[in-house]
Amino acid sequence: MDREIGIGIVGCGSIARWKYAENLAVLPGASLRAFFGGRAEELRKAWGAPGAVTCGSLEELLGRSDVDAVCICTPNDSHAAITLAALRAGKHVLCEKPMAVDAASAEEMVRTAEESGVFLTVGHQARFYPSAQALHGELRAGRFGALYFARASMVRRMGIPTWGRFFDPVVQGGGCLMDLGTHALDLAMWLLDDFEPAYCSAGTFRGPGDMPTAANRWGPWDPAALKVETSAFGQVVMKSGAVLSIDTSWALHVPEDREDAITLCGTAAGAEWAPGGYTVSEALPDRLVTTSCRLPEEEQTANRAQLADFLDAVRQGRPPLVTARQSLAVVRVLEGLYRSARERQPVVF
Repeated sequence: MDREIGIGIVGCGSIARWKYAENLAVLPGASLRAFFGGRAEELRKAWGAPGAVTCGSLEELLGRSDVDAVCICTPNDSHAAITLAALRAGKHVLCEKPMAVDAASAEEMVRTAEESGVFLTVGHQARFYPSAQALHGELRAGRFGALYFARASMVRRMGIPTWGRFFDPVVQGGGCLMDLGTHALDLAMWLLDDFEPAYCSAGTFRGPGDMPTAANRWGPWDPAALKVETSAFGQVVMKSGAVLSIDTSWALHVPEDREDAITLCGTAAGAEWAPGGYTVSEALPDRLVTTSCRLPEEEQTANRAQLADFLDAVRQGRPPLVTARQSLAVVRVLEGLYRSARERQPVVF
């Protein structure tokens, strides 16, 4: 068996538990050796390797020689500082999304990773659904011709998160666009194979945010505490000329949720993707044809696959599927969309 990779987890809340610790504990070649923050002792007891420790400081965890890589699961505004410390300590890093709350911090993270000779990747797990991988393969094989339009939707009818720090723009960097749009943008840009934006425009809205309801997925909320948007809509024009439309919401008066949904249009065919499969629409000389691809998937499928990719990248010395520069492009677009919404005019990159 390939050598074990010693893992440290920083920020031991719910994301660290269900997305990282539960999966890393069962992946071959992963060894959870150190925990810091939140419910660190609880995670150590449940999923730590023999001899794993709870650390009293970040410095203690990063100073351990048995920790090769670090998973960062802290609030958004701390991602950059903790990642930079880990990279400078020579640790490979998988940072939970968003990479950072501003492009300048993300750029420093990329630069530091490259200078330190270690890998930095971000928790954009949607790429790792088998159906997303299969569609990506068909796109790169040329079945769809030249791609010129994508629509990325992460829309909830009524799913405002009422726990944690989601309502705090300083900590989170924004509302639904930062929370959900991060995934939508990464997946759409990866499927388009285009991470070079030219300009963008957007609008953000409180929507139903001032009218709390027990029908919300996580119960009613305090409107006075809500300092971020509950819906955001934008358009990004890439340097290639391709157009990417993005719709995100925690609360929107629509008939049903449309989460993790991607539409792609090319000169030869188009596709509609969601976890579990996709449909392809084509025009033959005498008829229109729609075909489907369905693959069995559940939420942890993609989480486990990204973690396995990260471990393999560290072992093999190859870049992970989600590269730091691609994640930087996502942060730049997010920053541009928020700026456009504030200034009510397009933003040129």
